[in-house]
Amino acid sequence: MYRRLAVFFALLSVLSASALAAEDSFVGKWKFNPDKSQLTGLDYKIEDAGGGQYRFIFGDDVETLTLDGKGHVTKTTGPSSWESTNELAGKVTNKSKWTISADGQTFTSMDENMRPDGTTAKSEATYKRTGGTSGLVGTWESTSVKVLSPTSIALAKWQGDGYTRSNPAFKETLDFKLDGKEYTPKGPRVPKGMTVTAKKAGDHSMELIYKLKGKMTETDKYEVSADGKTLTQTVTYSGVSKPEVDVYDRE
Repeated sequence: MYRRLAVFFALLSVLSASALAAEDSFVGKWKFNPDKSQLTGLDYKIEDAGGGQYRFIFGDDVETLTLDGKGHVTKTTGPSSWESTNELAGKVTNKSKWTISADGQTFTSMDENMRPDGTTAKSEATYKRTGGTSGLVGTWESTSVKVLSPTSIALAKWQGDGYTRSNPAFKETLDFKLDGKEYTPKGPRVPKGMTVTAKKAGDHSMELIYKLKGKMTETDKYEVSADGKTLTQTVTYSGVSKPEVDVYDRE
């Protein structure tokens, strides 16, 4: 009898530990690993909108820029090169240098992102032309993306069965539960009107849907590996057929 009870309680302990591990597998600090991630193969389109304006299109996201250097975000520095500066509340948030190769088939972007925590992140991206013939206008597919300043995110438990996801570099936090209700991210660069809903997608996976003023912008699926050492974030942007895959290593 005592032996059977001992075996029973030992088994119960193992099952309880397994359930806890599954429940808390997301919890921890995760560092982005660009070498394991899939950031290429995404299509971007640039259209001439007339009057010195260009439309930059990524899926359902469209932004119109004026390339004249007169109080706008970009200016021309040569026949095939541009500089872009983004500001928010009077502070520079991003600087980019765009260059098109002499044969017009390659578009290169070098970016600096001034993070809210005071650090600067750098990245380089190369695109090949898949549409158009010359200049900035055309369709471009990303072929190489180098993230030179990887960030880390953290996931912690919140209100029992919920989670808090935080990104210290951008001072962003999101408190949410897997209940399909809308939650609002917080941070200095979170757009007004952004909401997130979340639901469970498996024992070690969950899905977050982002909306901006009621319109869906992206779906993120988070999945933890069986050994608990890797967090994979598969990002599907609205209007874009191929997902971006971001891989994080547990710290």
